[in-house]
Amino acid sequence: MDKAFFLATCSGLALLACPAAAQDIGDESDSDAIVITASRTATNGLDAPTPTQVVGAETIDRRAAETIMDVLNQNPAFKASRSPGANATNLSSPGQATADLRGLGGQRTLVLVNGSRVVPFAPSANQSTPNTTDLNLMPTIMIDRIDVVTGGASALYGSDAVSGVVNLIMKTRYDGIDARVQTGISEEGDDRRFRVGVLAGTDFADGRGHLVLSADYSDVEGVGSFYSRDWGRREHLIVTDRTGPTDLLLAENVVNSLGAGGVIVRVPTGASPALAALVGMTFNPDKSLRRFDYGSPIDGRVMVGGEGQSVNAQTTTVPGVERGTLYGSLYFDFSDSLTAYVEGGWSKAQGTITSAVLRLNSQTIRGDNPFLPAEVRALLPENQSISISRIGFDIGNNQFRVTNETPHGTIGLKGKLGGSWSWDAHSSYGINYFKQRASKVLVTQNLNFAIDAVDEGRFLTGVSNGRIVCRAVAQNNPAAAGCQPLDLFGEGNTSAAARDYIWGEPASDVKYTQFTVAANVVGNLFDLPGGALRLAFGGEHRRETSRLTADPISAASGYLGAGNAIPWSGSFSVTEGYAEATAPLFTGFNLNGALRYADYSTAGGQTAWKAGAVWEPLDGLVLRVSRSRDIRAPALNELYSPGNVLTNPITLIVDGKSKTANIPQNATAGNINVKPELGDTWTAGVAYRGTGALRGLGVSIDYYNIRITDAISNPTSAQIAQLCSAGDQAFCNAFTYGPDPAAPGERIHTAMLAGTLNLGSFTQEGIDGTLNYDSRVGFLGESGRYSVGASGTYVLRSVVDPGTVGSVPFDHSGAMNASTLGAIPKFRADLSQTLGNDLWEVSLQTMFISAGVQDKTYNIPGGPTINDNRVPSTWYFNLTGKFFSGEEKNYELFWAVNNLFDQDPRPTPYFVLNAPVNGQYYDKIGRRYTVGVRIRM
Repeated sequence: MDKAFFLATCSGLALLACPAAAQDIGDESDSDAIVITASRTATNGLDAPTPTQVVGAETIDRRAAETIMDVLNQNPAFKASRSPGANATNLSSPGQATADLRGLGGQRTLVLVNGSRVVPFAPSANQSTPNTTDLNLMPTIMIDRIDVVTGGASALYGSDAVSGVVNLIMKTRYDGIDARVQTGISEEGDDRRFRVGVLAGTDFADGRGHLVLSADYSDVEGVGSFYSRDWGRREHLIVTDRTGPTDLLLAENVVNSLGAGGVIVRVPTGASPALAALVGMTFNPDKSLRRFDYGSPIDGRVMVGGEGQSVNAQTTTVPGVERGTLYGSLYFDFSDSLTAYVEGGWSKAQGTITSAVLRLNSQTIRGDNPFLPAEVRALLPENQSISISRIGFDIGNNQFRVTNETPHGTIGLKGKLGGSWSWDAHSSYGINYFKQRASKVLVTQNLNFAIDAVDEGRFLTGVSNGRIVCRAVAQNNPAAAGCQPLDLFGEGNTSAAARDYIWGEPASDVKYTQFTVAANVVGNLFDLPGGALRLAFGGEHRRETSRLTADPISAASGYLGAGNAIPWSGSFSVTEGYAEATAPLFTGFNLNGALRYADYSTAGGQTAWKAGAVWEPLDGLVLRVSRSRDIRAPALNELYSPGNVLTNPITLIVDGKSKTANIPQNATAGNINVKPELGDTWTAGVAYRGTGALRGLGVSIDYYNIRITDAISNPTSAQIAQLCSAGDQAFCNAFTYGPDPAAPGERIHTAMLAGTLNLGSFTQEGIDGTLNYDSRVGFLGESGRYSVGASGTYVLRSVVDPGTVGSVPFDHSGAMNASTLGAIPKFRADLSQTLGNDLWEVSLQTMFISAGVQDKTYNIPGGPTINDNRVPSTWYFNLTGKFFSGEEKNYELFWAVNNLFDQDPRPTPYFVLNAPVNGQYYDKIGRRYTVGVRIRM
């Protein structure tokens, strides 16, 4: 199979295709030879024992995608763990998109550009947001192809390549101009999209110099409230049902139980019957009282039925993302044996999101509060208090804007040493500037001051003067300067001055730098019966630094719920060396091995290795197997972050008694003693590249088994409390204790501080398959062609072992919820077919997600029960097409209809965030249309 046909086949497929066995690149001496990401010594894909899949530039173009994220996340091997559609409630990175192979976390998939590392995205949040590469910052128009190595590759590329590698191969030669513009909109009239991109290149100095430049800009509006969708208006959620036949209830019409105008939830012990009768009453906008329409059951802040809307009624469903990239490369051949190059660019992405509103479960209101309606004041003594619940739809939602900017560049040299030997060396430097800006975020202290209002005259002299002020102002508390009293009784009664006072504008910034120098040498040592023993070796030194700064309120954890960021800084350096060899013991049989040793300033010496074999018993039929030990060194935030402090109630068994205390909790701190996680991966498979009558056919089937031990994690406060209550003393040590004011002589927990831990293990086992076929179609003319590409992943098991006292490993494969680690569909598949000629083409993409359950722990012995644990299978269809004109197809009109049949997402609630569907797998936008024009000169 010649290289031209290989590239045509690869780029003609709709999604990941072209198994590694199809990467026939010819002689390695060819200056245009394709680099094999899965091996530094393989001369073609047949020699690489680790499975590799390829996405060609034509595939990306055919999808009419604004970013490569839109294409990669359709691959069954990937999980859209962090993408605008999946993480709409992720305030630290609403527009971020990460590559997450196997759903094991984006921090365990290494992203490269032309085989080199790029500076990661480093948010100011805690460990809930990993440091990973943001795919939105990659120049889509500049990409020549994407290699996806679906197995461990730390021996070749170092830390983080535990579940695999995504290598973005950029264009380094182009002659002419390629310009395109496109726009799109959803059928609901939102999610407006616009993109414009330009690629230009030329050779100079008699062909010795090659210059390529690109600019790519896109703006995606996103989707507002999920009430704009019919599935959202059904208000699905899973709630606790303490009185029903099951423990949990998957229900429609789940709304907030707090009350938009406030609901009285507690009166003083021993209150008069008239005052006691006010419990469950709500306040109308005119402050008159009526009985609140409670649904049933009630589960904390939510209830099934009753009045009101979802807790997240006004929050963003899919964040808007605006992005721009400039990227270029300059290569110059000083001679046949020496080339110098410079490549790099600048990129910026901004995500915007509307988030939560004020939620008060039980807010104390004193009896002398002048905002209390007269009917309540008449019954409530001034020296006593009531408690109300309240949701602040009228007060305003948090607004977050996150900007992620990255300038980066690489300079390098490469050349030949004589014979088969060649070398390359480069140095790169990149900076990631993270900026989080927010508005309408509640300042905890200001809110508390503003809620506690008094009549100034009555408070100071006992005679009312009608001037309502904050109690702290009347007490001359300097911390309350400027306080404006807040009226919580009845929707719409808060003043603009009070809202301005309680709102703050969090601001945090992170500067993350990455400096790398690396060199590699590759060549043939001596001949073996099957060919030359090929050796590659090299070294790399890398230094990374991170520094977070924040406004004073953020730094003091002074915001309510979100926006806090405690300043910190840290750094690490690593020096590493590797060697890889491919030994053709006899014709058609190669052994491959690699070893890397890395010395981290933080984690000490670490060793990664890989061994594999490739056998081609018949022409085009390849059997392959590989085994690797991979590592992931702890990221800087996992080492040095001080974490975030939240004050919330938490229940803990202390000295044999269950006690609940409202305490400061920090479950997200770093830990300088945390160790690297270890990954052990097996892959074994078969690939076939068609010849003769089967020319154009490529098939591969690969088994994989990945086990990660000493997993780096931060258990939640609730998990830590549960583990301590179960008798695990290590987690009890995370709490501090003091005298219990309510029980003299007894202790109670007073605070909690927990850092990053090496805790537990993950194991995922499954089968990947790809198929591609490309052929001529005579009835469409001489240029008629048909291609089909298919890929699928079947997960045999996805086991999580918490690694704590009393815990047991559990297989979460087949679970579809967004909150359980290890939850992943049993089977996902993609089938893409393209038919066309030199005048037009049309492609139909079919994606399938197998049926599953909400959670594998439901409805099993010892687990919670639920009324409906089923999640049906789902099909999505995308239809795209192109019309060509011009002798070289210089002019192109392209179009796309995504989610052709407007398939709604399945109800898969993420009850932690009160979200009705899991956007990591299911489309929340619906049918949408794209049209564009492309011109090549």
